[in-house]
Amino acid sequence: MDAPGDWKELKRSVLADCRLFRVDSSERIAEDGRQGTFYVVDAPDWAGVIPVVDTPEGRKFVMIRQYRHGTEHVSIEFPGGVVEKGEDPANSVARELLEETGYRADMLVPLGVLSPNPAFMTNSFHAYVAEGCVLERPQCLDEQENIEVVLVPENDAIDLVGGEDYGHALMTAALFFYARYRGLSR
Repeated sequence: MDAPGDWKELKRSVLADCRLFRVDSSERIAEDGRQGTFYVVDAPDWAGVIPVVDTPEGRKFVMIRQYRHGTEHVSIEFPGGVVEKGEDPANSVARELLEETGYRADMLVPLGVLSPNPAFMTNSFHAYVAEGCVLERPQCLDEQENIEVVLVPENDAIDLVGGEDYGHALMTAALFFYARYRGLSR
């Protein structure tokens, strides 16, 4: 079998504009002449941050607990959100961290960039760790946000991945990057 090659886009049509993302139909042709119609979710990049607070009991993560409409379930996850057009992802996570939790980081460290689902999504996920977080002010939430801030010990957060409230795949990916960053992945 030949190695896969690029597919050239012949035509793209917008099927639905859903404010946070767009669904497109893309007609494409392969180098060998095969053609097909593919459906693509065109979304902005996302960024997430693992905020760390050093306490007398050890390192704790500043996490958020909120209802997710897609799963119809409460989820415990790291702060994050959409990277606005033209915005640096580091500025995005610093802004989201402060808005959602009231915490500010002493230092932001990029951990890695992933494609949430390259089969049909156009965006990237940028993961960061925020070291030296301190509570600076109250939350400043959007009208439709209802977020509880929880401090979770580092090891508990890692051990709870995949548990009832800890099933967000991008949070798991961020934790993998974090484990590598901390030298815990050997």
